[in-house]
Amino acid sequence: MKKIEAIILPSQLHSVRSELERRGISAALTLTEVQQRANDKVSVSGGKEMSGPLEVRVKVELLVADRQAQKVMGIILQYAQVATKKIVGHVALLRVSEVLQMVPPLR
Repeated sequence: MKKIEAIILPSQLHSVRSELERRGISAALTLTEVQQRANDKVSVSGGKEMSGPLEVRVKVELLVADRQAQKVMGIILQYAQVATKKIVGHVALLRVSEVLQMVPPLR
C-alpha cells in the first residue's frame, strides 16, 4: 500500500478529484488547508526563519494499492499543473506497511 501526499493550489483540486473519479480511483481523500512560502526555488532553511509571504495551498492525502500509485501520481501531476515558473506544490509517495481501520466498538 502507498500513501500519496500532494500540496496543490486550491483552484486545481476539482480537476484532480474529477479525474481520479473518472479513472476509477475511489480512495478517500483527506484535505487540509496549508500555507506555503511563496518562492520560485527550493531551499532548505537550516533552522533559519524563512521570510516572504505565505500562500494558501491544499494538502491532499490518500491511500492506494501499490499498482495504482504511479497512475494517481501522474493524474495529480497532470491535473494540478499551472502555467507558472514558480514552484506551487509537490507530490510525495510513501510506503505504508500497515493500515488499521477505526470502527465503533461492538455492544
